[in-house]
Order: sequence, then structure tokens, then C-alpha cells
Amino acid sequence: MNQKSLRCLITGGAGFIGSHLAEELVNQGHKVTILDNLYNGKQSYHNKLFNKIPFLKTSVIDEEVIDVLVSNHDVIFHLSAILGVKSTMDKSVELMETNIDGTRNILRSALKYDRKVVFASTSEVYGKAAPPFVEDGDRLYGSTDKLRWCYAVSKTLEETLCLGYGLKGLRVTVVRYFNIYGPRAKEGPYAGVIPRFISAALKGEPIPVYGDGTQTRCFTFISDAVEATIRALDEKCNNEIINIGSQSEINILDLAKLIRNLTSTSSPIVHVPFEEVYPLGFEEIPNRFPDITKMSQLLTFTPKVSFTEGLNETIDWFKNNE
Repeated sequence: MNQKSLRCLITGGAGFIGSHLAEELVNQGHKVTILDNLYNGKQSYHNKLFNKIPFLKTSVIDEEVIDVLVSNHDVIFHLSAILGVKSTMDKSVELMETNIDGTRNILRSALKYDRKVVFASTSEVYGKAAPPFVEDGDRLYGSTDKLRWCYAVSKTLEETLCLGYGLKGLRVTVVRYFNIYGPRAKEGPYAGVIPRFISAALKGEPIPVYGDGTQTRCFTFISDAVEATIRALDEKCNNEIINIGSQSEINILDLAKLIRNLTSTSSPIVHVPFEEVYPLGFEEIPNRFPDITKMSQLLTFTPKVSFTEGLNETIDWFKNNE
């Protein structure tokens, strides 16, 4: 990656990952502009940065605004999206239209002005395929009459747009996030289970485990995800899809027990049937385990923060911000 100061546009920059990304880019001496409509993000995440960087409250679906912004920046980190499996059940139309239209606007302008794009995707695109999930592996989705898969489908279509624009000459890298967690995380698609468990534990409330808790995930601390994302600017990553994750696997029931111990709470662990949370039907993914060979080889990066260390830092943040 060229170490010169870059003009960086972050869409969704007031969100969990975007806000940490903005801080690290500023720390590295880059110029950052944040675009966010505050649908999911919080302006308060940038209290420390407001005197240093511009913040625009607008949407990626505003084609004219996006065109001007892209023309004035060197690189675009496109994190803006309506996120999460729950949104597929509640806001499927808004999710599909906003995500796809917004990404198309970014890619069109980036190609027009020859700007590099790092596009944030998700492990959801693998669906029910068998792990370990490899970037060029097959995807497998469930029933065609279930809204459950529309988030995965929207991100798949957006990835396809990225690859298509790449064939036209766009410099673009797709990063697929696997369960990112840390300070500022909230219930949502990126390791939403961790903030949900921590919040309940700190309040002394029951810790809700969906299903039997045997489903497993591999969690990645936010600073590791941010470092890998910035490394994806390297030209050797152009037109590549790269898993961003760890291989520290844990089942959800054991995660609840670990958080209960780390918070020294007396909160009971309770099991909640999926049908009570998702009344329109839901298919759980039993295991999410990424192959991180490309991350190691192309980004020359492996996660640095241990799971317990990251959980303790996240718990400390929740103690001071709940």
C-alpha cells in the first residue's frame, strides 16, 4: 500500500466498523470524509473527530452527491448498507433497493474517476454451504420463498456488481467480514450476539441464547478487522474477494458462559426458540468458519487480539456507555 496521505471517503462511517476505520485512517495521517444517513450509525461515535474530518448526513442513493464526493477522493470504503438478518424479515424491500442502488452509484462514479473501492461484504453470502468458507467456494441458500436470504442475496448481487465493474477497469476489493465485535458494537449483523449478551449480563438480566446454543462462530476484534480492511487498498488486492475473520471458533452457549464469567454476573442463561425471535421463519447457520489463507497471503495479516482480551475491552466499553 502506498503510504502517502490519501483522501478517503467512508460510506457508513458513523457505524460500528466505519467509525473505527475512520479513527485509524486519521491516525495514519490520511484525510477522511464520512458519509452516513445515521440509519444505523451514531454521530456521537465521532465526537473526537468532528474537528478534524467532514461529516455529511446523506445517503448513498443520492446519485449526484455521490458523484461529487467520489470525484474528490482517492479511495472509497463502501460500508454503507441496511444490515442484518433481522432486516431481511422486517425491511426486505428497503434493504434490497438501498443496498443495490447505493453500491451501483459508488461503483459507477469510482470507475468514471478511476478511484479505488474497498467494498464491505459479509459471510452471509456463503449461506448454508459447508465450512470452511473459501472465497471461491460455492454458495448455498435455502428455500426460495423465504425472505431469510434477501440480505445474503443483496450482498451477493453487490459483489457481482463489483466484479463486473472490475472487468471494466475499476480497482475494487471485496472484503467479507466474519463476526466483527468490539467497542461500539450493537445488536446487529456483526457479532450482534456479543453486545446482546454483555448488555444483559451487566444489567443482571437473563442472557438469551437462541436455539440450543450449539451453533458456532469465529469472532474477530474490531482493530484486527480495521487493519485488514486498510491493507486491502494494496494494488495486488484489486479484483479480489478476501475473507476478513479469525479461526477462534466457539459455540454460542459457551460464549454466554464466558461472558457471564468475565462480567461476574449472576444472570441466568435462558434458551429462546428461533420462532419466537423470527416469527416469519428462520434458518440458522450451524457453523461459520472462514478460510483465511488469502487474508494471510494477500494482506500479510493474521489476527492479533485474543478473544478474551477483546471481550474484556468490549465489556469495559459497555460499562461506560450503556
